[in-house]
Amino acid sequence: MFKQAVLFSLIIFLGGCIYKQDIHQGNVLEAAQIEQLKVGMSKTQVIALLGSPQLTDPFHSQRWDYFSSSKTNNQREQSKSVVTLLFEQDALKEILN
Repeated sequence: MFKQAVLFSLIIFLGGCIYKQDIHQGNVLEAAQIEQLKVGMSKTQVIALLGSPQLTDPFHSQRWDYFSSSKTNNQREQSKSVVTLLFEQDALKEILN
């Protein structure tokens, strides 16, 4: 009985010592990349520069949202919108920060 209690206490203690890795999701964009965006760029050029957008709305296919989120050890998830791009046909029309 004593061995089981010690083993159980050891498992509980070690369970709290587990390292939790930081989690980053989305597009990590540098300011230099965003500065390279120019009105009139094609969607293909934007993807080559920034990568595929994290969010595309099927009802608003001309709007691309790039964002990132991160969750650090035992903290709440933090999300932030990096940039929103509006297209007209295949050309970049507007850049919203």
